[in-house]
Amino acid sequence: MARLTLEEKVGQMLMGRIEGDFDNMDAAQMRTAIAQINGQGIGGFAVGIGTPADFALKLNDLQKRSKLPLWFAADLEWGSGMRLWRPTWLPYGSQGGGGTAFPFNMGVGATGDPAFAEAAGRITGREARAVGVHWVLAPVADVNTAADNPIVNVRSYGSVPTEVGRFVAAFVKGATQSRVLTSAKHFPGHGDTEVDSHVELPVLQVTRARLDSLELVPFKAAIAAGASSIMTGHLAVPALGGNRELPASVAPHTGTLIRGELRFDGLIITDALTMGALRRLPGYSPAELAVRAVEAGTDVVLSPPDIAQAHSGIVAAVQSGRLTTEQIDRSVRRILGAKAWLGLHQSRIVAADSVNHIVAAPEHERIAAEMAVRSITLARDSARVLPLDPRTVRRVTLVAFSAVNDISAGRTLAAQLRRSFNTVDFTRLDESIDQSLYDSVFVQSQRSDAVVFATFLMPISGQGHIRVPPRAGVLAERLAVLNKPTITVAFGDPYGPSYLATANTYLLAWQPRNDHAQVAAARAIAGLNAITGKLPISLPRSALTGAPERSLTLAPANYRLTPVPAATVGMSEDRLEKVDSIIEAAIADRASPGVALAIGRLGRLVRLKGFGRLDYRPGFAEVTDSSLYDLASLTKVIGTTSAALLLVQDSLLDLDVPVRRYLPEWTGTPAKEAVTVRQLMTHTAGLPSGLPLWRTARGKSEFLAGIAPVALTYEPGTRMVYSDLGLMLVGFIVERLSGQGIDGSLNERLFNPLGLRETLYNPLLQSIASATVGSTPASSRPSDLGSEPSSVLMPRIAPTEVDTLFRKQHMHGRVHDENAFAAGGVVGHAGLFSSARDLAAIAQLLLNGGFYAGERVFRVETVDALRRKQNDFSSRALGWDMPAACGNGTAGGDYFSAQSIGHTGFTGTSIWIDFERDLFVVLLTNRVNPTRNNQKHIALRRAVHDATQQAITDIDVKPREWVGNPVACRS
Repeated sequence: MARLTLEEKVGQMLMGRIEGDFDNMDAAQMRTAIAQINGQGIGGFAVGIGTPADFALKLNDLQKRSKLPLWFAADLEWGSGMRLWRPTWLPYGSQGGGGTAFPFNMGVGATGDPAFAEAAGRITGREARAVGVHWVLAPVADVNTAADNPIVNVRSYGSVPTEVGRFVAAFVKGATQSRVLTSAKHFPGHGDTEVDSHVELPVLQVTRARLDSLELVPFKAAIAAGASSIMTGHLAVPALGGNRELPASVAPHTGTLIRGELRFDGLIITDALTMGALRRLPGYSPAELAVRAVEAGTDVVLSPPDIAQAHSGIVAAVQSGRLTTEQIDRSVRRILGAKAWLGLHQSRIVAADSVNHIVAAPEHERIAAEMAVRSITLARDSARVLPLDPRTVRRVTLVAFSAVNDISAGRTLAAQLRRSFNTVDFTRLDESIDQSLYDSVFVQSQRSDAVVFATFLMPISGQGHIRVPPRAGVLAERLAVLNKPTITVAFGDPYGPSYLATANTYLLAWQPRNDHAQVAAARAIAGLNAITGKLPISLPRSALTGAPERSLTLAPANYRLTPVPAATVGMSEDRLEKVDSIIEAAIADRASPGVALAIGRLGRLVRLKGFGRLDYRPGFAEVTDSSLYDLASLTKVIGTTSAALLLVQDSLLDLDVPVRRYLPEWTGTPAKEAVTVRQLMTHTAGLPSGLPLWRTARGKSEFLAGIAPVALTYEPGTRMVYSDLGLMLVGFIVERLSGQGIDGSLNERLFNPLGLRETLYNPLLQSIASATVGSTPASSRPSDLGSEPSSVLMPRIAPTEVDTLFRKQHMHGRVHDENAFAAGGVVGHAGLFSSARDLAAIAQLLLNGGFYAGERVFRVETVDALRRKQNDFSSRALGWDMPAACGNGTAGGDYFSAQSIGHTGFTGTSIWIDFERDLFVVLLTNRVNPTRNNQKHIALRRAVHDATQQAITDIDVKPREWVGNPVACRS
């Protein structure tokens, strides 16, 4: 201490303010900061908003200019993301990265688990230190008991003092682990005020006994947990000093209470002295304000209006005897001791190249996402609206009401809702927007199945109020009279929106600036996550029901297939046992070594089982619902058609343009060059049924080269000739447009989102490749036709034919189709392997209109297009087949309705889906084992499909009416 002059000591007690964004070092703000470092020897700065990299760059530069280490503080109440913001670049509206953002403290309180507060403190501290911030001006220890509090609100952990104390202590513990200073604020408690101290002076009108039992409880918990500092608030507390005009931050009794009664010997810091509550004090110059703050026991004076005047005022007060040298020395010892604890005497510069390894690290974001999910709170659902079922609620109007400058409000919510609901009409509104847009929202809502009204309102410094704008209230009243399922979601203030006319169902999501909160809210609305949050506050009695609010819990909805008794879905178990008997008899008759079966109706399973064994040879396993079968031509619909229609959804593929636009290799006559992708998918392109290209071609490029010049055998669009070649070409188009193999496209867009782990190409080769790091086994090359590698999948895969002509082996785990094999196993017409379990999920996905297991894969319009008959001269839909009077449409038997689609595979596989009766049947056999000459599967399929339809009991099921000669049709 003796080496510091009085002027240097006083400088350490002052903390200025700078923004965290980029500045040239000759910019006005930087010149001022450097002048304060050189002129007053300032101790540090509170830092505003910026990007992580800008923080580190700017703070490092300032550190190099100071004789003593600087410390930097920041308001990081809900994570480093509160100051390390994600920038938005206009006019494009694209966003950059920022720090980890947690729910507001009130949302953390809603989890009921202080461990989340501890994790938030630890992560916030770690990210703060990474960018050069040492002092986290948090946690907020205010107990929010005033619903109209315009500035604390969601910044508080809640309204119960002991609970607030638990979360405050947990945050302090976590942040201290990351070696940052903490600050419990705003002493002695700003939660029961209705005035924003950024604007004018609040008065806390409570007794001393009330202070002890409520406001001071969290501060005592913070002190016990080891809080580094206490921040004094700019609010008058007559119960402490009897003065309604003097804020606690500059009142003599404040230091006495903190140091004497609470026995706190850490740092005392004021709230910013630039706030409106102090500007109204008569006769208080910047110098006098600073001196008064020090007289009140303050160690660090935050953001005085004039640093130079504050510095000279405190120095003069010491020199005049108004302040003692001993008091200054005690403060400076605390300051330097804290800087030493931070290690600033050893290293004050942060490693800029470590910022992007620490800030917003995946583990940090995972915890933030989990916290968001756990914080979602349902305060009211009087109409039992939640969850909205994406299978029946297909069009949603989303209204996001925000502040004028919050241009990104609701974007993530809309994007996430679109992952569940078919159509989401999204509009962001604020008070400045023209009335015509409000009117258009009302019109949109009339067309919708449900409405989500989301408010993005939060306490803003200096705003002076927090309220739902009147125009939002008027719109809510208009929407309420539509009598549609309506949900109000508050992403900030929980109090005001609870009075909206749309709030019969009222969800709290606690964070308008956090993508995690919007994702969690959308998933809760769709029933994909449980709702478990507990109200940490007392909401006013409901304006709608008059009843006090209480937290409701909601289990997640089950959007997956689950087994149920047949009677619960209108089917007869006795008749389904007949299906079992048909299959068992067919196996005994050697129609196939085994069979896998899945039957579902009304979104539930009534059969999912295996019969027989995978192979006639000894040692092969019994068939189960997870046995893998070579799907053969089911690949055309499960794989290739799905991949193509996903590209149509993305507006990357137009089915009605010539093939040549996507495959320039497709050349020939004018008629051939006019062939469209739709004609390929409906087998009306004029192509022959197939070619033995496997005799010479190896790999996809050679197959494309072999198919492209093929002459047409009939005029395109005049008749249907089932052809493998057309779907092979569609597969090539998919790969050209997606930039990856068709297997990659399907994994990314269909199989992985639905959790289908048993649907894949080349199952043996994939398992070998995953087990072989850094090498490609020879057997994975298309030209290698003879090897049959072993794999952990082998016991689950049904062998197919004994190939004596081409591969010279009993085919097992590699595609049976010769062309698909020679092309590498991943092509458009064959190659997929799957299980009855996975195919049941695909069938239900289509029956659900494109939604399954929480994911909307297809739009309803896509599914409608997929199952629409494409011409009058065949039974073909897009890729799929439909029941018909004659031809292979009869594979579905006589009872599947005209509103059905299906397909078969050469190896003995089939899938049929009846949209009219909400029914599907998956039947997998390996009838080609050991020879393709076995045709007994044909009768088996028809019998199983007919018996299944006849098992329906809740409606009258009759055979389809045949057109033409029924005998000829069944031949």
